[in-house]
Amino acid sequence: MHTNRCAKRRVFGASLAVLAAAAGAVVSVGLSVSEADAQGAAFRRGAVSGENGAAARSGRAFTNGQGSGFVRRGGAATDGQGNGFAGRGGCASGASGSGCRGGATTWGSDGSVSRRSGTEYSGDNGSVSSRGSFNRDADGNTTGSRSTDASGASGSYSGSSSVENGAYNRGGVYTGSDGQSATVDSTYQRGEGGSRTVTCTDASGAVVACP
Repeated sequence: MHTNRCAKRRVFGASLAVLAAAAGAVVSVGLSVSEADAQGAAFRRGAVSGENGAAARSGRAFTNGQGSGFVRRGGAATDGQGNGFAGRGGCASGASGSGCRGGATTWGSDGSVSRRSGTEYSGDNGSVSSRGSFNRDADGNTTGSRSTDASGASGSYSGSSSVENGAYNRGGVYTGSDGQSATVDSTYQRGEGGSRTVTCTDASGAVVACP
């Protein structure tokens, strides 16, 4: 029990370090506004605003001293010219596991948008890791992707998807605890339709009929 608790504390501590670095970037990366820049600034709960833009951030944390707790952090900033950055994230740890989730978005005065998000969890019943992104340029062209890996007592899943201007692709592999698997591939094109194929194999790798 002591070893398990220490392991969870290490996971939680590492997650907090990652979150702190990412959340700190929320109010600093790629922005020209700062507390020194904001003329006539008014400070309140981590907020600052002025002629050159505005920035705000917030955070909250709690721990019971026994390996359980949470931390949340977020922030946003603009440069007063239509460009900005916002993000938030949180981590939590408890008796059955620990995890983090966060996301950040940047936007430009030209209409461009970029978003990144992610989730990590590890616990007694398994683990999940997911990453996603979305981009839109000034001309309205869009691209996006997501990847997910999960595992548990009954098996695992690994898959990814992508979209680009109306074209969608998705693929994933489900693997059972006995070694059997199912591979799914899907495609779709706006205005043209799509297709989906499923291939199943047994524990020896031989192709079999899907249930």
